Amino acid sequence: MKNFFLTSMLLMSSLLGAKGEVDPNFYVYLCFGQSNMEGNAAPESVDYENISPRFQMLACVDFQNPARTMGQWYTATPPIVRQGTGLGMADYFGRTMVKNLPDNVKVGVIDVAIGGTKIEGFMEDEVDAYIASMDPTTEGWLINYFKAYDNHPYKRLVDMAKIAQKTGVIKGILLHQGESNNTQSDWPQKVKAIYDQLISDLNLNAADVPLFVGETVRTEQGGYCGGHNGVIANVPSVIPNSYVISSANCAQKGDGLHFTAASYRIMGQRYAKQALSLMGIDAQIDEPQMPTGELEIDKRFTSVEEIGSTTFAIVNEAEAKAFYVEGRSEQPQFVDYDTYDKSLSASNLAVHFRLEPSTVSGAYMLRCIKMNGDGYSFWGANAYLNSGNFSCFVLGPNQDIANGSDWIIEYDATKKGFALKNVGAGGYLKDTGKAEYTTPTYFTLCTLKSATSGVTPIRTVKPQDDAIYTLDGRRVQPGNLRHGIYIVNGKKTIR
Repeated sequence: MKNFFLTSMLLMSSLLGAKGEVDPNFYVYLCFGQSNMEGNAAPESVDYENISPRFQMLACVDFQNPARTMGQWYTATPPIVRQGTGLGMADYFGRTMVKNLPDNVKVGVIDVAIGGTKIEGFMEDEVDAYIASMDPTTEGWLINYFKAYDNHPYKRLVDMAKIAQKTGVIKGILLHQGESNNTQSDWPQKVKAIYDQLISDLNLNAADVPLFVGETVRTEQGGYCGGHNGVIANVPSVIPNSYVISSANCAQKGDGLHFTAASYRIMGQRYAKQALSLMGIDAQIDEPQMPTGELEIDKRFTSVEEIGSTTFAIVNEAEAKAFYVEGRSEQPQFVDYDTYDKSLSASNLAVHFRLEPSTVSGAYMLRCIKMNGDGYSFWGANAYLNSGNFSCFVLGPNQDIANGSDWIIEYDATKKGFALKNVGAGGYLKDTGKAEYTTPTYFTLCTLKSATSGVTPIRTVKPQDDAIYTLDGRRVQPGNLRHGIYIVNGKKTIR
């Protein structure tokens, strides 16, 4: 009887195992965070179209409309987090993954997200105290969000992940959170604690399960928490197998916190592109249209020695931005940093710099050069890029802070760009703020040429003598010229 009972149990176990056999071609990704992961944009008609059944979502709560049961797989039609949520990061992540993977591969997402939560909401040793600290009169909505996950969103994520492990393989983790922990320097360590616990609780190998962390809405897009991106940039130094997903040029919906539906589509694709690149797949994705200027990059330098005495622009190609000095006021002092359509304009006073010797060993000063090739002066002294007490200026050497005009400039071949570290401020150049950033931003130092767009009309211009024409063929008088690109004797010139 004992042997019969044992045989029966083994047979039952074998049958159950066959029924729940793990498919190595079912790639599962865990997703967590706050409102941008939850999905804050209303889905549009395109978001309900052409969703492959190979892209699945595991319901992490019960839905009424559409009807879904917690713990069951469904085609990932939005909303995929909870009833009443919208389009988020995971939607176009999954669509892009299945589009670029073989037809026999399925992709599933498990998305537990709570709009407005701090990162502590996903920390097992912090969540109870965090919920207890909420004011029911002003944060009742947040308390109710937590109730949807029985007040333990981390546990819900793990429970759902264990269900997924019966049929699929966890391939990565997506995170988008930080607005509620804006600029808190210990945020990466808290993310690491959650990541490490997930790896342990799900018996995963960290080397096989990368973490993808998305940036918040950037400051230049009107983001209120753009400063947190400097904190997010430190995650890879804390979690080796982690990658930051850029939010460059992704617009927000007007509240300074949440992306538009179009931007969620872009961000989702960027998450996927990074995940696919780790598999050796170079996915082609949609990107926002970059604003263009009258000037464009010509020669890119790869060393300080190569630059020599050549004038150059400081361009961030990842953000499609450049530094410049605007030409609206008679003698501007401030350095601007903006999109190509504003920065790479010949109507600006200056967009070029030139290396000059510094009294600091290994450092250089960056002389500001006007569009006509003359050196720019301010307050009666040669003007240099200078990290001031609060922001970057065009000033004479040491007119603001000691060694503020001295820069250590180093090229990184892996990043294909230059990092500029200010001696006086002690940090890296990133934008018009004081150069005190601990993480380098990599810039292209390059020469510029006239943009190719709008060049063809040049051939129709038939100048006589020294007549001056605009790019669209209109003759103008020399005494009434604005700074810009003109045609003289059939050739483009900056005046």
